[in-house]
Amino acid sequence: MDNHIRVRPLEKDDIPFMHKLYNQKEIMDYWFLEAHFPQDRITSGYDQMKESDKHRRFVICKDEKSIGLTGLYDIDPIHRNAEFGIMIDPVYQGNGYATEITEMMVDYGFRTLNLHKIHLVVATENKPAAHIYEKVGFHVEGEMKEHFFTNGAYRDAYMMAIFQNQRK
Repeated sequence: MDNHIRVRPLEKDDIPFMHKLYNQKEIMDYWFLEAHFPQDRITSGYDQMKESDKHRRFVICKDEKSIGLTGLYDIDPIHRNAEFGIMIDPVYQGNGYATEITEMMVDYGFRTLNLHKIHLVVATENKPAAHIYEKVGFHVEGEMKEHFFTNGAYRDAYMMAIFQNQRK
């Protein structure tokens, strides 16, 4: 583990960084979205998120530089589940940071938020990400055929999950 990697709460000052990530095709393809996000749309989404207790969003930092975003979304306190998401600037991918942050967020979800289940959606062709999730303990619950339409084509995705009682 790299002790120079950490997360911190997302702040309004991070909107330009979010704008940079959300407008990179190589990132947004795996989020099943087109890479066309005006900054005012990101600001509006941030403002809505800040007023909700259903999301915990963080900036991933290496040393003091912002390199990605992560979070738990649509937190359901009754059913005790949430969706996990992560995006890392392509310049910093391939260094093990995603594994470390995924582990950290799963621990946060189970230990701090007392979630029962954390789930995610990953493109079937995003084999590096699926491998990371499996390494952390996520299992494929199902495959969604032609579920997302981006860049002129339908794409398949896996639904993956990890349960608190399965955590090492």
